[in-house]
Amino acid sequence: MVGAGGTGCGSIALMMRVLQALPVLGAVVFAACSTAPAARSPLREQLAGAETPAVEQAARACLQKAGWKVDPIAGLSGGADVVTAYKAKEQTDVYIYPPQTKPRVTGGPDYADKFWTCLGRELGAGGGAGGGDKTGADKPAPDDSPPPSSSAH
Repeated sequence: MVGAGGTGCGSIALMMRVLQALPVLGAVVFAACSTAPAARSPLREQLAGAETPAVEQAARACLQKAGWKVDPIAGLSGGADVVTAYKAKEQTDVYIYPPQTKPRVTGGPDYADKFWTCLGRELGAGGGAGGGDKTGADKPAPDDSPPPSSSAH
């Protein structure tokens, strides 16, 4: 039964407010639990093995490929090199920290943006960690090959 003064309606209104807040709360929890792309493998290892200038060059290339106008002069903030880029009325800042910092790269476009997969490809193509050597320098030179065997099989 509803008590005097309509206290039952107040409880329903409170319950409705709580139910309306659940989607917002869920989104906040999801965002708090998501992992930065630079903290996930294999990009994490590629960033760890790359020199800072190579990471900056790869970030610039990937931002440009995604249609961003990249500021030619990097900034410095809190020990990180900062690459700033603009697209329409949007601005994004990519923070590149020293190799010992985890994650190595923060900021930048949204986590779902192609920038992050591009960054991994650029670092891999540049011979960084996980990229392999495309020049064939890891193959033995002809002088290092064993002498041919004299017996035919």
